[in-house]
Amino acid sequence: MPNYVFSLAHFCEIHGSSIVICTQQSNLNLNNSNALKLLSCALCELVLPNDAVNLVSLTNNGEKYVSTRYPLSQNVYTAYVKLVMKLLSVETSADSLKPVFFGDVANGFCMSRVFRVQDVNSRGGERKYALVMGCDEELHLLRNWDIVSTYMAEIILAIQRQVEKHLAEEAEQLKNVDNERYLRRSKIRPKSLVELTNDTQIFVRFHLWAIELLRDVLS
Repeated sequence: MPNYVFSLAHFCEIHGSSIVICTQQSNLNLNNSNALKLLSCALCELVLPNDAVNLVSLTNNGEKYVSTRYPLSQNVYTAYVKLVMKLLSVETSADSLKPVFFGDVANGFCMSRVFRVQDVNSRGGERKYALVMGCDEELHLLRNWDIVSTYMAEIILAIQRQVEKHLAEEAEQLKNVDNERYLRRSKIRPKSLVELTNDTQIFVRFHLWAIELLRDVLS
């Protein structure tokens, strides 16, 4: 069976290319999984409800899906980080609405789409994210191109709409705020995707979206 990992990555202004959350089907014990911790900040932090560090779901037929900050296997982690770094720093696409595909036998293959969300406190007024579907079997991933592409488009649209809705609500609230208070509230500081979307469940939603995608490509 192919080994898939679906993730949300981010180009952090402080730490560079960074994995925020990744989901995979696995029966590994989390206590024995990859425990490597990299530098993090609010820009690339995985923020889960109740200070949880991971999410685990069991399907009716006994499949186990896990969402963590990093891939569970050290080998997969090492290869996956290389793919993410290349994606956010080197790879480009003439059409941002279509995924790009790249990889090799040593590090695996990936389909990915880079997208942006508005953030008035970020350079250029926007933040750069990417959805990445990694797989160790090139042909299996290519056969699922349409499925992965459709899911990516829907997930990106859902995230961008939440950010835009929150920005509109903030703008409405600031109409009657004096300039001094506005400047204090607009002070530049890192914001997690939870703050940008104003949704404490955004990474839980990603976990559920990822499970549906992975179940479709593995069925």
